[in-house]
Amino acid sequence: MTIDWHELLDGFARKRVLLIGDTILDIYTYGTALGLSAETPTIVARKGEVRYSLGGAALVCRNLLELGAAVSFITLVGEDEEATQVAQLAAPKLELITVAEPGRQTTVKHRFWVDGYKLFQLDTRNDAPIGRGVFDEVMTNVARRLPETDAAIISDYRHGLLTPELIDGLMGALRRSGTEVYVDSQVAQNTGNHRLYRGGAVICLNLKEAYSIDPEFEPQPRVGAFVRLRRELETERIVVKLGEAGAMMLDGNTVVQSPATPIEPVDTTGAGDAFLAALCLCGGAVPEAALRVANAWAGLSIRIHGTAPPSKSDLPKALGLT
Repeated sequence: MTIDWHELLDGFARKRVLLIGDTILDIYTYGTALGLSAETPTIVARKGEVRYSLGGAALVCRNLLELGAAVSFITLVGEDEEATQVAQLAAPKLELITVAEPGRQTTVKHRFWVDGYKLFQLDTRNDAPIGRGVFDEVMTNVARRLPETDAAIISDYRHGLLTPELIDGLMGALRRSGTEVYVDSQVAQNTGNHRLYRGGAVICLNLKEAYSIDPEFEPQPRVGAFVRLRRELETERIVVKLGEAGAMMLDGNTVVQSPATPIEPVDTTGAGDAFLAALCLCGGAVPEAALRVANAWAGLSIRIHGTAPPSKSDLPKALGLT
């Protein structure tokens, strides 16, 4: 099948995506080493630049916007100063819906870099499940936006928003609407919750997540390798990301594999979020094309230090179109 690559990429601007997921505020503090403390074997550094960036599902959102899509983004924040950083996410094609829960802290990952080395990371997080009030607010906002949605993404970082009850409610509403759903959920404490999303979604897994469902999974591009994943997840469309080896996808009774884009990595943080955004926007494209675009976009993302999307203007070249 001949792919009109330019038409595929231009079509991103016509997509309307509903995104639900956990936002992470990433803080990067950079410093220069001065030596060891006289009292303890502790590195002493002079504080330099401090950068703020939005990761987690917010990074999926930023990738979608950079690729040209219109996004309605529903996310959970705390009632704290950090939530104001999340509220600053703005773009002409973005509708940001932040749901605040009393007593909850916004999820923060604060990384300290000294002379190019990540010395320490300090997390602020409350992974307790949301209460009924947040559940109702999220479901109400989803119902209002579904009639104008082309595709939905659930980006589950396991920080309390996507409880079993909310997942059940979301998946039921999305199925009834006929909306195509893409799911990416993290393994937390060596366990996954992917079976909660079973029943027709396009489920994206890395190898760790695939093994959490099928410990005997073999990353080979053949239908037989997906038997247990397909049974457990009750879906005919499963994507497994293979890192440097690219990605492969079960699509009904076929499996396709696409190699990674050969790019020297700078920072792999956020590559999965970039991959997810591009894959979703490819929508009904043939699996080979969708994987190729998603791999290329993820490859561009790992050339960037920290959580930031690449530039769409670089995508045609990464695909070999120029």
